[in-house]
Amino acid sequence: MINRIKNDLSKRLEQAQKSLRTNKEVGIKKLEQLGDDLMSAFDRAISSVDFKTNVFAELKAKRKQLKKWRLSWIKSFFPIKIKYLLSAPFIYGMIIPGIIFHIGLEIYHQICFRIYGIPRVKPSDYFVYDRRLLPYLNWFEKLNCIYCSYFNNLLRYATEIAGRTERFWCPIKYAHHINNTHSQYNKFVDYLDAKTFREKWKDLRNFSDIEACEKDKCDFTKKKK
Repeated sequence: MINRIKNDLSKRLEQAQKSLRTNKEVGIKKLEQLGDDLMSAFDRAISSVDFKTNVFAELKAKRKQLKKWRLSWIKSFFPIKIKYLLSAPFIYGMIIPGIIFHIGLEIYHQICFRIYGIPRVKPSDYFVYDRRLLPYLNWFEKLNCIYCSYFNNLLRYATEIAGRTERFWCPIKYAHHINNTHSQYNKFVDYLDAKTFREKWKDLRNFSDIEACEKDKCDFTKKKK
């Protein structure tokens, strides 16, 4: 009888211990899960704050950039210095004589060069406007670059036409040293070379060297001594 009671108590004690152990493990797991949930919620809250902070900082930076761009646009449209405003009619007014000169030059170029048998100058080799593609220039600066490019390229174009004309009609070097000569000048006859002048002049009226260079796409404007 006593042994039966003893065994029964032992079983009950084991069941109680097992139940307590099980409940303890369940409680620990619940606590761990609750801790994980709290950490996740905290991380989400911190991320939300960081996101809002980053967004606000980005918006503030873009607002400053937009104001800076607006100020740059206004400055480009209305130059701040009064001397630029005063000089504008004189610099931009040059477009009228420039266009008249260009028209007269092209009439001479197309008619007389055909008569003389001189290879015509290709405008595409001289009129270049790629600076207008630069992204760091505003529209007013790009317009000025196009304007400057037109006049400087027009003068280079005219210089080559004049150089070929001089080669045909008067290919004689000057007695004085000349800086920044055109592409044909170094081919001319020396100033005191009276002995072979006529023969060399006749050879210079043969523009096969330029025609060969244009065919081979070489740089015929490179000066040779």
